[in-house]
Amino acid sequence: MILSRIVPLTLAIIVSACQSVPKAKAAKLSAAPDTVQMSEIRKAVKTAMGRSDLDMDPGRLVETSILIVRPVAVEGLTDRVPGTPTRFTLMSTGTSCYLLEAGGEMRIPLPDMNCI
Repeated sequence: MILSRIVPLTLAIIVSACQSVPKAKAAKLSAAPDTVQMSEIRKAVKTAMGRSDLDMDPGRLVETSILIVRPVAVEGLTDRVPGTPTRFTLMSTGTSCYLLEAGGEMRIPLPDMNCI
């Protein structure tokens, strides 16, 4: 008797939970980021990666969902770069935007950005 009440209730909870979570999708910025927003994106990526010697162009996220982050070449040794590029995809779930590392688990929230 108790089991006959619990099973339908459990199924209803599972079905409603699945419907309330928006599916993540690749996104673009809805408008070109201003200098403050570009600085925030750079700071968030550098903090998440634990490096300060990175180069990127967050302004391209208006045209594409891909952000490529490159280590800065050592001055005088242009053929030697300390590391390899890291590729991130701008993702959106409803109203929130974040950068997701390709092939990795790093997720960098971008709370003040508008994605489409």
